Amino acid sequence: MTKETDKHINENLKYQKLYKWGRTLILSGVLKDGEKFMSEHVLEKKFGYSRQTVRAALEKMEQEGLIQRVRGSGTYVSYHNEAGEEGDDKPHIGLILSYFADYLFPEVYAGIESVMKEQGFQIDVAITRNHLNEETMYLENFLKSGVSGLIIEGTRTSFPNPNLRLYKDIKRRNIPTIFIHNHYANIPFDSVEMYDSKGSYELTRKLIDNGHRKIGGMFKYDDMQGMERYRGFTECLSDFGLRYDDCWIRWYSTKDMEEKFSKKSLMEFYRRTKECTALFFYNDEIAYRYMDFLTERGVKVPDDVSVVSFDDAKMQETGAVKVLSVVHPKYELGRLTAKNLLRMMNDPEWTHHNYAYKFPVSFNSGNSVKDMT
Repeated sequence: MTKETDKHINENLKYQKLYKWGRTLILSGVLKDGEKFMSEHVLEKKFGYSRQTVRAALEKMEQEGLIQRVRGSGTYVSYHNEAGEEGDDKPHIGLILSYFADYLFPEVYAGIESVMKEQGFQIDVAITRNHLNEETMYLENFLKSGVSGLIIEGTRTSFPNPNLRLYKDIKRRNIPTIFIHNHYANIPFDSVEMYDSKGSYELTRKLIDNGHRKIGGMFKYDDMQGMERYRGFTECLSDFGLRYDDCWIRWYSTKDMEEKFSKKSLMEFYRRTKECTALFFYNDEIAYRYMDFLTERGVKVPDDVSVVSFDDAKMQETGAVKVLSVVHPKYELGRLTAKNLLRMMNDPEWTHHNYAYKFPVSFNSGNSVKDMT
């Protein structure tokens, strides 16, 4: 396969992902008729895709009547989602998510939708964008609208949640509620999650088994997943008697992500981790972002440094290097969360029974780790 052919296939995959992401946002009702859609420039910056790729995805969405581009004004949603009107006589469940990341949101939502629509439930979707004020507003709205159940992805879950009053009201009103991806330490609801700490432990162990002794990492500190992945990472280093160095660890949050991933900031991290033979990243999004930074400097993965992360996002499926990742179950995680919520809704004693689940750890077939033994 030639480099040109490889590049064409990769661009086509990116275009399909971007199209699927935008389509899901509109069909799910996250973006409504008449609302402004992101511009080409914003999408290029957000996803790191070329203008050609972004334009192809938008053209397909426009052809299907999902968006309309108005010259001199911008791009607008032009799809009238009638699900709400048709579903007024249907029972509703509320779905609160913190993000609509391109590689997770469509598949997780599709899993939830496949179960709920089959059972005749209408899904009302809300996105907090990781803002607690937004979570407060959506919880209040769902309490007023009388939803039959709630699926919630927590916002800034590494911190105690301030919406205690609302969550107590949810329990008082006996509204079955289950968390997805995470949960709050100070709010006792069951959740369906990845086994983050164990996955992180086993991923770090893979590096150690391949002879790596100096391992750095980038972790997210404002959600439980980031803290659990950090916990597994440090426990594994400790169990194998390896050195931990603060200089090799970079922390970031949703709010300061752009600052932490500026070229200046990445260069600082690069200098501080030069003696590391391997790097552990919170997820594939930042792993591939850093790999692009390394490529610009002629540093090769895994020849010069090994890289591991979480999600198996398939962000660069045609590249020579595929990041070794803990697999995120995506669609199945969505389905199981929805199935457990349905079981809770049919269980008058749901508050006294266990509906929590952690997915067993599995890995993809990534080749981003060099054998140093």
